[in-house]
Amino acid sequence: MERQSRILAGDVSTLLRYCSAHLFCCTLDKSGLLSVFAIAARYVYPYVTERGRSSMRAASTDKSLQDTLNWALERMKQKGYEVKSKVSLNIEPSLAIMGYARKEGDVHKIMISEWALDSEMLGGLVLHELAHVYFAERDACSHDNTTLDEVLEDLKDRDGLRAKETEFLVDAFNHLQNVLVDDIVFAVMEGKEREMTKKFFAEWVTDRPSGDPIRDAALLSRNAFAVASLKRRNLLDEGSEMYHRNQALLSALGPMSEEEFEWMEGFLEGAKVEWDRDKFREGLETYFDRIISLMRASSKLSDLR
Repeated sequence: MERQSRILAGDVSTLLRYCSAHLFCCTLDKSGLLSVFAIAARYVYPYVTERGRSSMRAASTDKSLQDTLNWALERMKQKGYEVKSKVSLNIEPSLAIMGYARKEGDVHKIMISEWALDSEMLGGLVLHELAHVYFAERDACSHDNTTLDEVLEDLKDRDGLRAKETEFLVDAFNHLQNVLVDDIVFAVMEGKEREMTKKFFAEWVTDRPSGDPIRDAALLSRNAFAVASLKRRNLLDEGSEMYHRNQALLSALGPMSEEEFEWMEGFLEGAKVEWDRDKFREGLETYFDRIISLMRASSKLSDLR
């Protein structure tokens, strides 16, 4: 709790250390540190619903968890994405969110809440976390938090990043990481699951600015992620509600936002798993630079109003 309160109070160095220590901790939310995992789960598993706590007996629960993990591992393997690391699926009784993943020694632990046992998206959550493990096994540059830490530290030294800006840049990194990981998840998903995901991304898109220039730049980045996620898999319906919602945000934010949206959406849509570390870092630096420029340019315009 002390570490969480320090980060929320704006201690950037603590944030960076926490991101380095947790393989999949890539964003921060004002409602609390661990809320990131709930957000990450809903990126890919839109139909998550909280149905209350399970009353299953412990032995039955253990078997159900193992069956779910085995199913997900086998499904990944059948699609050509075999996970070779040790993975365990565990319940964290007091967890308020659906779940998250962490690494302890040689074991990747997927932690889920009790109420997640009743969710139809339990399997989807496990697939998503296994996709992260798959990337980590292959030493993917997108899962090397050293790069993130170094880029943020460089920006902090050069531009004097504020805690709020850092918070949303880490969130933007999460979009980049997830758009790459989701290539696996979408490949493993069945048709019905992909259709449900399309509906989710339509709801994810924001159509109204917040009035806070920094947060509005983050909303633009989030919209770009949602649109890119569908365009990347040829699932975006032109002229859809999702399109019109995004256009409403762009119109409200002005011409500069439209240009930056097009760049960010194109960057996320075209991001490559095959990028080496130099190419990944170069892309990440440009991505962050453009987001910061939008945050600060919008802030100056806001000051003139």
